[in-house]
Amino acid sequence: MAEITYRSPGVYTTEIDLTGPVSAQPVGTPAGVIGTANEGPAYVPLTVGSYSDFAAVFGATDGEKFGPLAVSQFLKNAQALTYVRVLGIGNGKQRDSDSGKVTNAGFVVGSQQVQDNGNVGRNVDGVNFGDLGRTHFLGCYMSASAGSAIFSDAGISGVGILAGSGSHPIIRGVLMTPSGVIPMMSSSLSSLRTSNQPSSVVAATANAATLQGHMTGTVNIASQQFVLLLNGVIDPLNNVVTASFDMEDASYFANVLNTDPTKIEEKGHLLYTHYDIHPALAVITGSGLVGATLVLPSAGLEPVGFITSGSLARNTGDASAPNYESFEERFQHPASPFVISQAFGGAKWNLFRVHALGDGAYSNTHIKLSIENLKPSTSTADPYGTFDLIVRKWTDTDIDKSPVESFRGLTLDPSSDKFIARAIGDMYSYFDFDQADSSQKLVVQGSHSSKSNYIRVEQSVELENGQVPKEAMPLGVRGVNHLVTSGSAPLSAGTPSHQNISSDILKRAVQPPIPMRENVAVGTAPNKRYSPNFYWGIQLMQKRSVTKPNLIGLQDPTVAQWTKFFPSYGASNRDFSVGNNPGVADSGGVILDCDRFNNDLFTLERIQVRTGSDTKADPDQWVSASYVRDGNIITNPALKTRAFKLSDLSTQGNRKFGKFTFIMQGGFNGSNEFNKDKERLLNAAVRREMDDSTSQGGVSGPTVSAYRKALDIMGTKSDVDIKLLAVPGIRHSSVSNYAIDTVENRFDALYIMDIEEQDEMASVITSSVSIPNVGNTVTSFKGRALDTSFAAAYFPDVILPDPTTLTNVQCPPSVAVLGAFSLNDAIGYPWFAPAGFSRGALKDVLKTSLPFNKANMDDIYDADINPLTAFPSTGVMVFGQKTLLAAASALDRVNVRRLLINVRRKVRAVANQMLFEPNRQETLDKFSALVQPILQSIQEKSGVDRFKVVIDATTTTQADVENNTLRGKIFLQPTRTAEFVALDFVLTNAGDAFENA
Repeated sequence: MAEITYRSPGVYTTEIDLTGPVSAQPVGTPAGVIGTANEGPAYVPLTVGSYSDFAAVFGATDGEKFGPLAVSQFLKNAQALTYVRVLGIGNGKQRDSDSGKVTNAGFVVGSQQVQDNGNVGRNVDGVNFGDLGRTHFLGCYMSASAGSAIFSDAGISGVGILAGSGSHPIIRGVLMTPSGVIPMMSSSLSSLRTSNQPSSVVAATANAATLQGHMTGTVNIASQQFVLLLNGVIDPLNNVVTASFDMEDASYFANVLNTDPTKIEEKGHLLYTHYDIHPALAVITGSGLVGATLVLPSAGLEPVGFITSGSLARNTGDASAPNYESFEERFQHPASPFVISQAFGGAKWNLFRVHALGDGAYSNTHIKLSIENLKPSTSTADPYGTFDLIVRKWTDTDIDKSPVESFRGLTLDPSSDKFIARAIGDMYSYFDFDQADSSQKLVVQGSHSSKSNYIRVEQSVELENGQVPKEAMPLGVRGVNHLVTSGSAPLSAGTPSHQNISSDILKRAVQPPIPMRENVAVGTAPNKRYSPNFYWGIQLMQKRSVTKPNLIGLQDPTVAQWTKFFPSYGASNRDFSVGNNPGVADSGGVILDCDRFNNDLFTLERIQVRTGSDTKADPDQWVSASYVRDGNIITNPALKTRAFKLSDLSTQGNRKFGKFTFIMQGGFNGSNEFNKDKERLLNAAVRREMDDSTSQGGVSGPTVSAYRKALDIMGTKSDVDIKLLAVPGIRHSSVSNYAIDTVENRFDALYIMDIEEQDEMASVITSSVSIPNVGNTVTSFKGRALDTSFAAAYFPDVILPDPTTLTNVQCPPSVAVLGAFSLNDAIGYPWFAPAGFSRGALKDVLKTSLPFNKANMDDIYDADINPLTAFPSTGVMVFGQKTLLAAASALDRVNVRRLLINVRRKVRAVANQMLFEPNRQETLDKFSALVQPILQSIQEKSGVDRFKVVIDATTTTQADVENNTLRGKIFLQPTRTAEFVALDFVLTNAGDAFENA
C-alpha cells in the first residue's frame, strides 16, 4: 500500500479523510480539543464542521466524558474543531522487540490496584498468602444432547479413559483473580470439602496449608450447579459463589460472577469472558471420563466441573505455552478474518478483510457485516462478478435488519469504480508508535480514501498483486481468532488424585464452537418452510432447540464474547489467541490453524443443497439445505444433493439465499481495566502516576503518556492547525505545563487551562463530591509560578446539561469557556475579550460549583485566574480575560494575545507567497502591499489603534539578501479593553459647581 512521506523542504498539509460524507464542511481555523470518546480513531487529529459530524465519528456525549461536551459547546457558534481521541498507549514508546509487549500498556492479571483511598491492594498480597493473581479457565465436561451435533460437527470428539467415552472438557469462561486469591471448586469427593454445599468460611490466607477445594469440582447434573471457592477473599459474603452452568438458570455463572473489572479486588474475581451453551444443545456429563465409583447417583453429583490455569508460572510464557496474564498491549481496533473465495483446485484465496475505523473495545460489538446479492459473471469478456457488502447494527436481527451503510454492486476488478477498495476505501491514518521517539509520526497508508463512516478494507497481498483469479467471488470467511488452550503444554492438568481421572484431560480443554447458521428453515414438518431472511455464517440469534435452531427469540450474547481482545504479541512466546493463519501446522497437540480449529472456516460451499432438473440448486428446496461444518459433503445423485457451487447463483431464485454474516474481533482500549481512573484516563490517574516512583509512574505512566503524546500531535504544525487548545478535566501540572509548552512552541494558539482545586485541608480534589476552598486553590496555583501569555486559567467547575442524556453534569471550566470563545468570535472578533455579559455569557451553564464573594473574586483575579461567576438577575459568565503572563504588558490579556495570533497567522499566509520569489525591491513592495490591508481591516474592526508596516531596504539588508532572507517589521498598538469602570458621584449645593465641573 502507498505511504505518504515528507522528504523535501517546504510547507506541507496532510488530508486525512476518515469520515466519508459530512453535512458541514469545516470553516475557519479550528479549536483543538484532546479527550476521550466512545468511538473513533485514536491519536489521529480529525477536523469536523458540526457536532453531528463529530458524533458520527466519535460518538455522542454520554454524561461522563468532558471532551465531547466541550466539542458540543464550542460548535454551537463555530464550524471547525479538531479532536484528538486518547486511548491507552503505555509509555508511548515502541514495543519491546523480544517480548512484543508495550511497557505500561494494558494490564497484567493479578497486579495490585490503587484503591480510591490511595492505598495499593484491597486483598492480601500473594507473597505472604499464596499465589499472585492469575487467569483461570472455568469449564465442565460436556457431550452433545440427543440429536445435537454441536461438538462432532466442530471436530470435537469425546475423550476419556473408559469405554464409551463421549464427553469433552469445554471452556465456559475466562476468570481472572487478583493477588492473593486462588479459586477452587468444591468437591464432594474431597477430604477438604466433605460436602458440595456452600460454606461461609473459606481460607482467607490462601496458601498450600489452608487451601479449600480442588481443580475439579462436583456439579449437580440436574441443576448444573457448582460451588466456586475464592480462597483468600477476606469478605465472607464474597468468598463462596454458588452458580450454574445452565444459561437458563437464575444462578447462571455469567449472571452471578463479577463482570465489572474495577471490582476485581472487591469481589476477588472477574469473569472476563464466557461462552453460553444452551442445555438443549449439550449436557454436562462425565461419560467416559469419570468412573462409576466417583459418581454419587443419590445426590445427582458428578466431578465434572473444573477450573485451571496456565501450566507455567504466573506472567510467563514460552514457545510452547502462552502467557495468560499479560495483556500489555496498546489500544487496538477490531478487524474481521479474511473473506475468502470459492475453491480453485481445493485452495481458497484470501480476498480482503474489514477493519473498523473506530479504535478500542467499543467497536467490537458496534457493527457486524454481511455479504449478499452475489452475482457471478456470465461474460467471458468480463469475468468479474458483483456483490454487496452491508454494514449492520450489531443488535439487529435477520428478521428485522438495520443496515447503517450499504455498498452495492462491488467487484474485485481493480479497474472498476466499484472495486471494493475504491468503493469503500482502504486508506487510513495512524500514529506509528513502533518507531524511535524521534521518528514517531502520523502515517497515511492505502490508495483509496474512505467512503464509509465505519469501516475500511484491507486487500490481501494476492488481490493487490493481481494473483487472484478474476472469477473469484467472496463466498466465505476464515475461522475466527481462537484461544490457545489445548495440547500438551498450555494448561495445568492438576494432581490426578484431586481429579480421580486421567491427568491429561484438562490439557484438551477448548472453547466451544462459535455458533453458525445450520439451515434457513422455520417450523417443523409438515409446516416446515424456508425463510430468505436468514443469513448463513455466524448466527447471532440464540440457538435454543436442536430441531428449531432458527427460533425467533433473543440475540445470542455469547457471540459478543468472541470479539474480546486476547493478546497476540507475535514474539517468542506462544500467543494467547491466534487467527488468519490457515494451513499452519499443529504444535504440541495444539490446533493453531484458524480454519481447522472447531471447523470455524465458513464458506457457502459447505452448504448441502438439493438440485433441480437443470442440475442447479433448486430455488424451491432451500428448506432442506443444511450447513455441514466440516465440509464433508458427498454428492448423492439419488437424493439430488451435493455441495453448493458458485454457479448455483446464476439462478435468480438462489441469490437471496447466497449471503452470510461475519464479525470483527480484537478491539482493545490499551488501558488498565481494573482501575476506573486509569481505564477512563482521568486526572486522578495522572496524579497517582506522578506520585508513583516506580517504573510505571512519572511521565512514563500510561495516563500521563497518553495526554502528552496527544499534545505532541497537536503541537505538530504540519499535521494540525489550531487557534485554541483545551484538554478538559486534565489539571495536573505534568500535563498542563506540557500543554503550555506545546502552544508556546506552536506560537499560534491559546491554551484554555483547568486548574487543580484544593479543599479545606489543602488536599487536591479528585471528585465532584468535595467542595473547593478558594484560598487553598489560589495559593497552590500561585506556587506554580507560571509565566506565559499563551495560556489562560479558569475557575471553578460548572454545572450544565448533557445534550444527549439530558442529565446535569459537573464539568471543568474549559468545557464552558470554549463555548464563550466561539460565541465571542461569532458575534465579534478574536481580538475582542471573551468575557462579560454578552460575549462571555455561558447560556447553557446552570450554575457554578462554587459561588464567589467580592473577596474571592479579588483573590482569584490577583492570581491571574479568570473567574466564572453569576450576578443577581444574570446568568453565569466569564468575568476575566487574563493570561498567565507575570509581567505587566498588553499581552497579559487574552484579547491581545489572540490579536497577535490572528495577525501572525494572516501575515504568515501571505508570506508564503513570497517564498522563492526574487529578493529585490519589487518583492519587498509587494509583500508590504499585501500586509497593509490585513492590518487596516483589523484597525477598522477595533483590533488595533495604530499600526505601521516596514518591509524595505532598512529591514532587509544586503547581508540578508546574500543569506536568502527577507525581513520586515510590523508595529502594533493594540486596542485595550475597559475592565475597570470608575465613576465619581458628586453631591453639591452650589450651582456654580455644575458650571465649573
